[in-house]
Amino acid sequence: TIILTGSTGGLGQEIANFLGMLNANIILADRDFEKSSKLKENLLKKYNISVKQIKLDLQNLDSVTNFITEVKKQNIDAIIHNAGVYNLPTNDEQNYYIINKVNYLMPYYITKSLLPELKKSSLARVVVVGSIAYEYAKFNPCDPEYLMCKKPNKIYGNSKRCLIYSMFELFKNEKNVKLSIVQPGVTPTNITRHFPKFVRGIIKLPMKMVFNSPKKSSLCVIKGLFEDLNYNEWIGPKYFGVWGKPKKSSLKQISNEEILQIFQDAEENYNLIEKIK
Repeated sequence: TIILTGSTGGLGQEIANFLGMLNANIILADRDFEKSSKLKENLLKKYNISVKQIKLDLQNLDSVTNFITEVKKQNIDAIIHNAGVYNLPTNDEQNYYIINKVNYLMPYYITKSLLPELKKSSLARVVVVGSIAYEYAKFNPCDPEYLMCKKPNKIYGNSKRCLIYSMFELFKNEKNVKLSIVQPGVTPTNITRHFPKFVRGIIKLPMKMVFNSPKKSSLCVIKGLFEDLNYNEWIGPKYFGVWGKPKKSSLKQISNEEILQIFQDAEENYNLIEKIK
């Protein structure tokens, strides 16, 4: 039984279909229950599996805590953190914080909260969808949400950088649950929906011609369920990290000081959420 967040997006639907082919039972974790219901219906038509839905809005703490409570009633084997947001329609500080919250803080909180449940499984795996955009930013402990930055690629990159390295540190001494960081490369999915309309029109065809399709990109995520990785390794497209079949490779090393700052930020936010939930 595998939890899949962000299952209704272009990449998420392809991941869900591959999981169905593998005869895995799926828990769809999405904020749009109507879209999730349609995906559930399609999956049940194709595969002889169990498909459940649990509402999850990563922007809302009550939704996150309710989700964790419901998941603890299930027997789970793996979590795939696929949900994410690149940019939001308006560029105020609250929206910057939401990007950080959705892409980094809540996935970390959910993972740490559910580790005891995952340890009961023989698969016991967490798959985290990262991005090569992690290279575009550097964590600033004085401005962890990048509120002073106005560039979406750096705000998004910071959130993914924090997600990746907080997870590496969380699992550094974990013996019973394995971590796989994956990155699907550049692919035409719903994550570009907040781009200006004329930009989407310009890039749509070139993206389809040059980059992997969502279906091919999702193979990196599926491979992450079965391939063991070391610290600072991930699975991504073979060529330049954007195209080709899934391949294991090393991330560009960042300083130990920055890694510890990121992990400290993650732990402080985890403890804060525990106090206020």
